[in-house]
Amino acid sequence: MKPALVILCGGNSLRMGTDKALLPFGEECLLEYLVHKFSSDFGKIYLSVTHRGDYAHLNLDVTEIPDIYHDVGPLGGILSSLSMITEDRAFFISLETPFLSPSLCLHLYEASENYDAATFDLRNDYTGIVAATYSKKCLSAFGSSIVFKQNISSKLNEKCMVKTISFEEAASWATLPIEEEFYRLTDRDSYYFALFKLLNIQSK
Repeated sequence: MKPALVILCGGNSLRMGTDKALLPFGEECLLEYLVHKFSSDFGKIYLSVTHRGDYAHLNLDVTEIPDIYHDVGPLGGILSSLSMITEDRAFFISLETPFLSPSLCLHLYEASENYDAATFDLRNDYTGIVAATYSKKCLSAFGSSIVFKQNISSKLNEKCMVKTISFEEAASWATLPIEEEFYRLTDRDSYYFALFKLLNIQSK
């Protein structure tokens, strides 16, 4: 059975100035691009959204999960999603990392088989939290981190069995150079550069 995928779409996109999910990306918007990119490798795709119906007009084959907690960053989306998915675990990605390859994500999902979570050790990079596999056993860790404002990495290691994949091992699985796989689209400048990178990738 193919694994489930959660795309984290919440957030205020303050630095971008507009909803990142709807930004043009190639011949479609960014969210459409990601859903279509991952749909053949993942059996069910969930969208973690601020409010139900945010992206219903795109008519994507996805299930929306609205945030339970607001204004707590991606942790709220992960907690809400783990509470609502029908599967035991899922792989989580962010809109901010459009170049992550499905094959790299599947490697990490498979590495989580005997663990509660599997994450990339990206040298304290935020992306390591949102490009990861989490099972429902991680719910208490995310809940504690949000309620008591505690570091999520510490809570995961305290409450869960976590498999950590090194930067070097991740690079050995990557389809693109590892820096490109984890490139983050956070503001207008990074968005315009991402469009340039997308053209280069599609022209190869």
